[in-house]
Amino acid sequence: MPGCVRFLRCGGLSEGLPQNEIIVQSSPTITEADMAFQRKVSTVLYRSFRNTKIQEFSIHSTTPVDPVSHCPGISRSWVRQRDWTGLGAPPLLVRHRKLPLEAHARCRFYSSQLASLMETDPPEETWQALVEEEYRYRPFTDDSSVRILTLEPGVGDEQLIGSLTIETLDSSPSYEAISYVWGPEGRFSSMLCNGKCLPLTRSLQYALQRVRHPTLRRRLWADQICINQGDIAERGQQVSLMNAIYKGAKHILVWLGPDEDGVGNEAVRMIHYLHDVFGDDEKHEAFRSAHSEDLLQQDQELWVPFSKLTKLQWFNRIWIVQEIGTTAPATLYWGDAEVDWEVLASVAGTLNQHYHFLRTRFVVLTPNIFYLYQRFVEPEEDYDETHNRGSFIFELHRARHLLAKDPRDHVYAFLGHFSIRKGSGALRELKADYSRSIDDIFYDVAVRDLTGAQSLLLLSAQHEEISVSKRKAMGERTLPSWVPDWRLKPLHLLVSPYSPHRATGETRPKLRIDKTSRRLHIRGLRIDTVATRSFTFFGKAFQFRHTRVDKLPIETIWERMYGDEAFNLERRYPNGDTAFFALVQTLTNASVGADRSRTYEDIPKTEWLANGAAYLVRAGGTLEMSPDVRALAPGGNAFKWSHEATLVSRYRRFGVTEGGLYVMGPGLMEIGDVIVVLYGGRVPFVIRPRKGEDGDEVDGWTLVGECYVHGYMNGEALERDDIEEEEFCIV
Repeated sequence: MPGCVRFLRCGGLSEGLPQNEIIVQSSPTITEADMAFQRKVSTVLYRSFRNTKIQEFSIHSTTPVDPVSHCPGISRSWVRQRDWTGLGAPPLLVRHRKLPLEAHARCRFYSSQLASLMETDPPEETWQALVEEEYRYRPFTDDSSVRILTLEPGVGDEQLIGSLTIETLDSSPSYEAISYVWGPEGRFSSMLCNGKCLPLTRSLQYALQRVRHPTLRRRLWADQICINQGDIAERGQQVSLMNAIYKGAKHILVWLGPDEDGVGNEAVRMIHYLHDVFGDDEKHEAFRSAHSEDLLQQDQELWVPFSKLTKLQWFNRIWIVQEIGTTAPATLYWGDAEVDWEVLASVAGTLNQHYHFLRTRFVVLTPNIFYLYQRFVEPEEDYDETHNRGSFIFELHRARHLLAKDPRDHVYAFLGHFSIRKGSGALRELKADYSRSIDDIFYDVAVRDLTGAQSLLLLSAQHEEISVSKRKAMGERTLPSWVPDWRLKPLHLLVSPYSPHRATGETRPKLRIDKTSRRLHIRGLRIDTVATRSFTFFGKAFQFRHTRVDKLPIETIWERMYGDEAFNLERRYPNGDTAFFALVQTLTNASVGADRSRTYEDIPKTEWLANGAAYLVRAGGTLEMSPDVRALAPGGNAFKWSHEATLVSRYRRFGVTEGGLYVMGPGLMEIGDVIVVLYGGRVPFVIRPRKGEDGDEVDGWTLVGECYVHGYMNGEALERDDIEEEEFCIV
């Protein structure tokens, strides 16, 4: 029974299974010999785990395994938690239970050894050896070595057998890297590695079985096997090599998981069909026509398999960004189906850039796929932090939608990204250390980034959780209000590294950080105070509806300001623009992301105005439009305005200041909040005076978040003579 005991120790109690359940095996009938044998098993378990949190066991026997099982003549038992307090040895059998059985490939390896053990009473040293026979990792002796798994050939559910060798990346070893999802389970499976038992998660077991060659050995790298996950120091050291490991692989093998609904091949056929259509101008034009104006007439069922593929968990795991984001060729496996990564990424890119409403209607989640493509490939041309992928903070923000089992990985997964060399020099010294607390790491990143910072993108990336229930579930925030919590889902940033916004012109940040109190002292100008604010926009506020609505959100905002007055070009905004133009620009962040095929400054303002008018006409609201507004609509793009407004406004509020300025601010913006521009910041910010328990204002401010203020996005605040520079202490 050595294999069973090894499996228990590797993948059982130490993984913290629900109800502390782990698998053991015993004979199908209970005899005196069996009871003595099971007492031995209990003793080994007790000795193995007496220094862990779990210290109690009892064994329950079951009926024989079905003949179709791989374990003939052996039954399954369960070890369950039982109070051993005060006992010097584990109890014997307490009762019998019948439990459902299932086959396990590993049992075939163990069962041949069971009979001989059952016939004898092994000495104490033999039982101690059972615990010692799990695979033991040999530590690395340098910082450039990795382990490579040589997987033996096999088919189906045959026992996985392989061996690990230590090799240096400096020698450019030949191997393929596996990318997969660990999953929530513990290590319930195992393989034979160098003649020893090595525990695996089921997901990796299935991945290895899928990519295993039937007749040839395959050299592979998989983090779960090739990194000693129990050694925190080694995990941190190997994290620094992850980018080099995947970049140096000759092929990336992506396991998306089992195709439980049997739609994988249909999804792949759709991907290849779209790839063919998008590569042919004539076919593409016909497709565009059918899936824009006639979108509602298209068969939704045809898109279901592809939709299911885009929802797979693999596309949402944070470590895959660097695993798939290199130039190494990759193949994705979903059950029996497979597709080339370049083909899928190309299709996702076209859908993402040109078919927003198609993706929404058919729930095709291509943004996550498009985001991943070559994310870790450094630009060939010269670049700095203003490049699309040249800002480390922007990369952390863009990855917020991805899932991390350990929150520290929201930072550590990007330590190999090239952008870390372009920002603050202090960022380059950041090392993965899993012994540090989450708050400590997030605070450290913020301090390092702001040390010598050229911009305040970090402050734009800071926002609070909008949902009250989620805020309660997360508990009280312990980070300073100016430090981003990278665990929070991302909002669309109003400013990006390449944004045309320049709220404080070309100024540099004027700041200092008090590391004792963790307060940020930063200088800037106070613009105005929030006088009114709207409801929070959720989801699809500015998308077109299938059915007519009584009032559009844009109409509600206009009416609250100007009553039942028609949309017109007569009413003026404080800076001289028409109020209608100021409104449509505020709701879309000035449409800075609407058309990247042209330089923003080269696009006439009348185009953005026409897009807003076209939206009003197509959305079919109830509020009147003046003839001059309606006349603009034919020259505008309603879909482009709708897309930008939906993206920008989600989880934000529209507000008006005491001076009549339009604001698109955070979802938590309140009346009385203050609008400021901070030196080095490309956008204004909303801050809130702190109050004590008695309601009186106390020293310091809380950062609420970034905002758009129409007429103050291009250095206008610096030209005012009636406001003076201040230092704001952000707590």
